[in-house]
Amino acid sequence: MSPPSFLLTAAGDVTQSLLLLWLLVAVIANLWTPARCARMFWIFMAGGVGLWLIAQFLWTYFEVIQRKEVPNPFVGDIAIVLHLIPIVAALVLRPDKDRQASRLRSLDFALLFSWWLYLYLFFVIPWQYVSLEARNYGINFDVLYFAGHVVVLFAATMAWRDSSGLWRATYWQILITSFIYAVTSIAASIAIDYGKYYTGSLYDVPLIASVLLFVRMALLWRNTRATPHFEGEHSPSAHSWVPVLVMVAAGSLPVLAAWAMFFSDAPTIVQQYRLALTLAMIVFVGALRSIRQHSLDKELARANRELQEASVTDELTGIRNRRFLATILNKDAEQAVRIYGTGDNANRNRDLIFYLIDIDHFKMVNDQFGHQQGDDVLVQVAARISSAIRYSDVLIRWGGEEFLVVSRFTDRENAEVLAKRVLHAVGSEPFRLKSGSITRTCSVGWAAFPWWPDRPDALSCDVVLRCADHALYEAKNRGRNRAVGIVPELLDERAVARDELHNPLLLDDPPGKAVLTLGP
Repeated sequence: MSPPSFLLTAAGDVTQSLLLLWLLVAVIANLWTPARCARMFWIFMAGGVGLWLIAQFLWTYFEVIQRKEVPNPFVGDIAIVLHLIPIVAALVLRPDKDRQASRLRSLDFALLFSWWLYLYLFFVIPWQYVSLEARNYGINFDVLYFAGHVVVLFAATMAWRDSSGLWRATYWQILITSFIYAVTSIAASIAIDYGKYYTGSLYDVPLIASVLLFVRMALLWRNTRATPHFEGEHSPSAHSWVPVLVMVAAGSLPVLAAWAMFFSDAPTIVQQYRLALTLAMIVFVGALRSIRQHSLDKELARANRELQEASVTDELTGIRNRRFLATILNKDAEQAVRIYGTGDNANRNRDLIFYLIDIDHFKMVNDQFGHQQGDDVLVQVAARISSAIRYSDVLIRWGGEEFLVVSRFTDRENAEVLAKRVLHAVGSEPFRLKSGSITRTCSVGWAAFPWWPDRPDALSCDVVLRCADHALYEAKNRGRNRAVGIVPELLDERAVARDELHNPLLLDDPPGKAVLTLGP
């Protein structure tokens, strides 16, 4: 239908273009948010508004620049159909929920976006370029466009129903605005098919109102985004239908191919076009799903590594825990025994030395400053001990205020050097706390494996570790802030022959002498 005047057409097109440009700027302004999921939400929204704006610019180009009636079919119709999909993706993302649970995978979005494009190419494009029939084109376009709006309204309803606070208000505005936009745009699309629409008509009034409501929603979110947006709770309903939709998209391809070949009354050239398009889409979807499966396998492997790492890491200090010792001890002990068994005396770095470290009078820290600041001291102690040992050594949170250092493949003749470094690192400077500072020293007990170089398999690592524990108590009994090492005296062949040295009861008085190292 011809408009009453060119000025009315130009005013309507320019007004809608400027409003959509304002909306795009308002949406892009919300990208500068620290929350990653919220940022992805607005990226998707910007994509939808951007496609909408492209369609409007093309419409304005025909009517204002070229001063021609917009052709039907319209080249910008594809942008009009596709701009709804990023909006659906934004609503499915659910940044107000658990970030990991609500994350929409990029490959899922690519598949759904491609599927929606495929539906447009399958149902609409044949009547525009393959076998031009304006009536069939209009009907198929309107049905697909209507289906897109239904999906948007469904996603907005699901998001609004299962949210609260600022995001609930945001989803509510999207829902109401999307409803107004859906009714108006579908009515305008039908009017175009019957030649009843012109730019600047009454159809544009609610359309412009919906754009203004979208702008208001974006500005409201920007003005209140200092409010915490992440609720942190997990909501399976927020996204559980996305995998189902992906399966439906993949499963629809052979069904549509069969319908096009055997049940459609479309011209032969349209049937051939649809079959070729569907075969190409099947190959594309297969490639996407292969990539997605590879991505899932990598993510699963990474998650398993993270779980494995978490299982052997102390949550408070970030260093290793006792479980980690079991993963390395047997292998390191076997290697030490094997090196000693070769008789290679030129290799001096073949010992494992266990240093058990206990913070002196740590209970007084908790009593005076509280357990939280006591934990801060433990974190600082772990950091200081880490700085005093070698990169190849292992620091373990043994329990409470006790730590274990496993000095790997070193020389027992230098055992006192590391003990002295640990004493100095812990006790030389005060620990900074929120309510002041405090000085604490530590006591160290150490023992080397193998116990006897001549008989490397005479005592197990567990027994040598008990010797280090005995040395630690000896250091405490001698006044603290010192290190005591237990080293073997002459080998008692009769005790070894009777296998008595494997009996933990003998460790009340371990067969060795003490080496004393004083702290700062």
